[in-house]
This record gives sequence, C-alpha cells and structure tokens, in this order.
Amino acid sequence: MIVFWDETGFLTLPTVARTWAPRGHTPVLWHQLKHHHKISAIGMISVSPRRHCLGCYHFLWPHGVIDETVIVAVLKQLRRHFRRPILLLWDHLQAHQSAYVREHLARTPDLDVEYFPTYAPELNPIEALWSDTKQHDLIQLCPHDLVELEHAVDAALNRKTHDQHRLAGYLHQANLPIKLHS
Repeated sequence: MIVFWDETGFLTLPTVARTWAPRGHTPVLWHQLKHHHKISAIGMISVSPRRHCLGCYHFLWPHGVIDETVIVAVLKQLRRHFRRPILLLWDHLQAHQSAYVREHLARTPDLDVEYFPTYAPELNPIEALWSDTKQHDLIQLCPHDLVELEHAVDAALNRKTHDQHRLAGYLHQANLPIKLHS
C-alpha cells in the first residue's frame, strides 16, 4: 500500500476569487470575523497495489497546529485501517522528523517512510486535493465560526473520498508513474 500524506490549514477568512458581475457592481464578501481562526488538516491518498484503486482520507484538527503527538495518533489510526505493509510518502515537515515520530516509526516495522525532495510539492497528489478543495469547493465561503468552516471542509473532502476519477486526476497531475488498471 502506498500512502501520500500532507498537512494544510483552512482559514475562516474567505478566499477571494475573480467572478462575473454587472459592470459597476463589484461583488462584496461580508464576513463578521475580527480574528481569523484555522483548522489544520492531515490528508492521505492511498494506492492499493492489489485492487488498483485509490482511497482518500482526512483528519481535521481545529485545536491549532498539528504537532508530533497528533501525527503519531493519526499514524496509529492508519495502521489499524490498513493491515498490510505501507510505504508512506511525505514532506520534510519538522514534526515528521521529530524524535517522537522517529521512535514510533522504529516500533512499527511494516510502515516504511520515504521523503519527497525538498521544495517539491508538485510531486505529492495531496497538494492537488488541497488546491481543488480550497479553490473550488470553499471559494468565497464566509463561515460565521470555526464549526461552520469545519463542516464545510469535511463535506468538501468527503465528496472526493470515493471519486476514483478525481483521485486519479490528482495522481496524474503529480505526474507519478503509477499504473491503476491491470
């Protein structure tokens, strides 16, 4: 099993994009937040070598920054979900390289980790998932609070979970030599 992993954040401030409007009537996005808040997220795309299918998983963390304890907790969930050897591909985030994460990985023999090259996010298909979600599903969303943002992010990511065509598109965009059909 190959698993691509990445973290991101979603802000309560609206993401603004170009749109159509009648000449002289500039669209305005109203939001009532004086301070922006953030939901952190871990996302994974899995490639099954046996079934030739893709999976998409996410974990939302509305309590601040994702640190090594959260990463290890999600890694434990990942091991319970996939009961076969895993090749995990992720970036050089400092939390990925912490002593706590390294100790956990050393105790998990059927979980191998490889790192993407530094400054090469285009190789990770999860980056395309994040971009698609932020630039299409959540564009111009003005959530009233963190709970509304969390529900919107969760709904947007859940819609992509079983969409094999879309997930294959993320892999294709990363230009990875992975064959999905036998």
